[in-house]
Amino acid sequence: MSSTKKNSRYVAKVYDKERTKAKLINAVGKILVKEGFQSIRVNKVAEVAGVAKKAIYEYFGGLNGLIQTYLEQIDFWKIEQRKLELEKKPLPEISKDFMVELLKDDFNYFFKSTEMQKIVLWGISEKNKIIRALTDEREKLGQQMLQKADEIFNDTRVDYPATIAILVSAIYYTVLHVKSNGSTMCGIDMSSTEGKERLFKAMERLLDLTYKYADVDL
Repeated sequence: MSSTKKNSRYVAKVYDKERTKAKLINAVGKILVKEGFQSIRVNKVAEVAGVAKKAIYEYFGGLNGLIQTYLEQIDFWKIEQRKLELEKKPLPEISKDFMVELLKDDFNYFFKSTEMQKIVLWGISEKNKIIRALTDEREKLGQQMLQKADEIFNDTRVDYPATIAILVSAIYYTVLHVKSNGSTMCGIDMSSTEGKERLFKAMERLLDLTYKYADVDL
């Protein structure tokens, strides 16, 4: 057999493997959105993906490995981490403008992603080792940012980690509240363009005050 044919078969095999993996990963998301995390089972995933269930064990080592891969691909903060790794750039200065844009991106991604909404609800509704592992990984990126922010806030009266925790929590709760109940918050329709802009401007003002407060003489 010629080397060209061997290479062609190898490429085809790799393509089939990656295509099968993608089908399984996508199947997890479809089940999560339509039926909830309780329905994510080996047989169900294989059925929805249209592939043999042995592929779950062959390519992911089992259902937990598949779910972990799925979560890492869909999580906003893991996506941001991969961007930094691919660009091979150090973290930029954690300026007010940088953090405003990051939080706005987080809000918009979370608002549009039904899968991420289900994942967060999953994580707060039951103890789960896989979700906990993802949270721990997410915290690593958060710690890098917060350590970088120490260049600005160290030896000031600003508790920057607590401030960001409040803003991130507000984003998650606001989106889940709107998506679950379809109601307003404090009289603001957060699903409208106007409502989102009011929220973003308020976040920017709060961060502006935070950064200005760090400049106050101690």
